[in-house]
Amino acid sequence: MLFVFNKFKLDKWGKYSSAKRLKILQALENKMAKKQHREPVDVVVHERSDWNCLGMFSVNHGDKKLFVHENLIINPSYRFHALETIFHEGRHATQYDIISKEKIPWWNFKAKLWKKNFKGYVTASEDQLLYNNQEVERDAQKYTIKMLEKLENKYKNEPDFYKTLQRNIMRYEYSDTEARKKFGKNYKRKMRKDIDKRSNW
Repeated sequence: MLFVFNKFKLDKWGKYSSAKRLKILQALENKMAKKQHREPVDVVVHERSDWNCLGMFSVNHGDKKLFVHENLIINPSYRFHALETIFHEGRHATQYDIISKEKIPWWNFKAKLWKKNFKGYVTASEDQLLYNNQEVERDAQKYTIKMLEKLENKYKNEPDFYKTLQRNIMRYEYSDTEARKKFGKNYKRKMRKDIDKRSNW
């Protein structure tokens, strides 16, 4: 789908049906997957309307899915949350693709941390602070912010875009501040130890 980013502008997105909006999200995932040298993941709407999450990358017996909340499709004001969800969850798909290779090169320390983290992954319901500061989430958050910042000029007349960008930046910075408060200056090392323990359970 050509010019996929233009389709998130309100004057266009507002005219599309829910089915068309989902196709746009799939086109964006296809575009990002190509950029990241991996196979695209199917984007599907989560079956539960009371699901308390915007999106999730899931692997079940090798079947990969990128779930999105129905509000991202239904509510036009959430369109940039839909955009950032594809960036964020697609980044998890890339992480998973990298760590699933038969052998991770010795020099790829980041991938080794991701592999440990996936084994000892902490959900938001278990520990919100640890969830936001674990390796795979920090990487996906940072990547999402970077991608959104690249699009600032394209969406300069879209207030919903700036709300979404600021929300991502604030969450990233707040998580860092709260982790420092709780664990001190060596918070990253201490939190990694918690992840390491979980990965060996």
